[in-house]
Amino acid sequence: MTDRQPNHEPHAGAPFGAMLRGALVPSTVAGLVAVVALVVVRGGGVLAGALIGLVVAVGFFASGMFLLSRLVRTANPASFFAVAMAVYLGQVIALLLVIMAFKDADWVDGVALGAVAFVVTIAWQLFAMRALRRARVPVYDLPDEEEGPR
Repeated sequence: MTDRQPNHEPHAGAPFGAMLRGALVPSTVAGLVAVVALVVVRGGGVLAGALIGLVVAVGFFASGMFLLSRLVRTANPASFFAVAMAVYLGQVIALLLVIMAFKDADWVDGVALGAVAFVVTIAWQLFAMRALRRARVPVYDLPDEEEGPR
């Protein structure tokens, strides 16, 4: 049995984890409020489209942040960029598949889907930036105390 201490040092994926934790619930709540508002204003026929918009938008942003928080463990800019682009490409392909699946569905209200996705997108961006500012993750390496000033 080893006596390992947990590593609390921030890693390159730490900002994405903080952003995921800070944006997931508020964005989902904002999306649910938009769904309810659309159903009240436009009727029950928009419910399916609005819920699909909610699931797709939250899934899009949450999957990206989750994957980046897990896959980016080094601060090497080249590997970070490659991982980020691969995750984004996967998300775009998934969105394309969703659009293809529902483009001819008469039971999906496209306006409701788009409106809820827009609300979730704006809420996600606001709350993710708020979470990142509050996380106070250093964006540079702190100087060693032994080195002294230069």
